[in-house]
Amino acid sequence: MTVVVDRKEAVDKVALSGKLAKAINVAMSEHQEFFVSFDKIIVYYDNGQSELSAILNAVFSIQFSNVEFRKAEPQRYRLLQAADFICSMELLKIKRDEKRLSRSEEQFFYKPQELKKTFLRSIEKKKL
Repeated sequence: MTVVVDRKEAVDKVALSGKLAKAINVAMSEHQEFFVSFDKIIVYYDNGQSELSAILNAVFSIQFSNVEFRKAEPQRYRLLQAADFICSMELLKIKRDEKRLSRSEEQFFYKPQELKKTFLRSIEKKKL
């Protein structure tokens, strides 16, 4: 699953952090049954953004008692690379829907439906 927050809707970093925390909290709440079915929830994060690290820690710690946080290193964790890919595809989907793909993005996906057919459809099938 991914959460999307439009930066333009936030007046500053504090407002953006609040919107992001709320969106993640809502997503976790919607899928609570899925998460509580596990003995342990391990959250991998590379600590790239301190605000996001604090949000993840707060949201997961409040909602679940069986959470462990680990520092992720992209070269060692394929799941992190997969998550990065999925987020990139989600951004491309938004840009495509808003008709603001860059020229190079349009050239890479040489047919208008190639992005949807080859990438987005298969990712959509795997969403919670």
